[in-house]
Amino acid sequence: QNAADILRMQSVSEQLPPYELICDNEPARALIATWLNDTKLEWPGRFRLTIRVSDTNPFASDDREIFRQPSITIQAGTAEGHVRINWEHAPAAAEVHPTLPEAEIWMSPAAVAAMEAAERGFLLVVLIFVLRRLGWYHLHGAALIDPKGRGWLLAGDSNCGKSTTTALLASRGWQVGTDDIGFLAMRDGHVVSLGTRGRISLRPGGAALLGAKGGLVMERRQKEDFWPEQLGGAWAPVVQPSIIAFPTIGERTGMTRSTPRFALSSIVKWSVWVLYEPVFAQEHLDVLGQVVRQSRCYDLTLGPDLFDSPDMLQELAS
Repeated sequence: QNAADILRMQSVSEQLPPYELICDNEPARALIATWLNDTKLEWPGRFRLTIRVSDTNPFASDDREIFRQPSITIQAGTAEGHVRINWEHAPAAAEVHPTLPEAEIWMSPAAVAAMEAAERGFLLVVLIFVLRRLGWYHLHGAALIDPKGRGWLLAGDSNCGKSTTTALLASRGWQVGTDDIGFLAMRDGHVVSLGTRGRISLRPGGAALLGAKGGLVMERRQKEDFWPEQLGGAWAPVVQPSIIAFPTIGERTGMTRSTPRFALSSIVKWSVWVLYEPVFAQEHLDVLGQVVRQSRCYDLTLGPDLFDSPDMLQELAS
């Protein structure tokens, strides 16, 4: 009887969705559920998001130090312990539990009306902190697999050429995990990057350089979005990095080996939450240290000549 009960409980557990989404507004709930499902991520564990839609922010004021990101403010650490996230694009806020993978989210009707922007910014930041509690750690960078089967991370700022380079490499048959936001996690003794199933966002200049056409025009963001397959590549849900490059834009393309100290400080820089929320800082640092140890790290200069010889990155890393 006990064995039968255990099997029945396992069967029920396997039928449960990977997350619990509680929302008092059905249109908002449907939009957020679609967004979560469309990421195609195999979630590291069960998490809970409780969303309330109303005109009034239910959260008390918070006088902790503010950490600013574009259109978002974040407060974390003692004494409250939870993470407070506020969205300035449209009224919305969230509180992430100090240790459990769950968040209370408030969205105004204006925020629900701007759901596409909320998913790319506000809700994604909430998810970053929730998934930290399940052992996934954010990195601002692109993840790819080259035709030789080597995993790459391009870690850097929004204006360092990541997305354009990712699109260019996709046109040469590279697989793309993500062009912007990835999650690092330990698997079988190695760090892997897990990316959402998403489009590569190109500014008009980048799309023109590639001759890319037929993307989804995002007028508000003044960008055009392309699936990797539209460019000649494919999506790779899991990338095990063996090469990390820190790109900057220059006159000629080149790669030089980074020192371990520079590589570690650079990858920490592009994973900004690592020290801001002290509760998970050590675990996050351990994962970043491991991915640097398992990889060859380079300073990468991206020049216009890369468009004439896109295969040179493979050769430079040989």
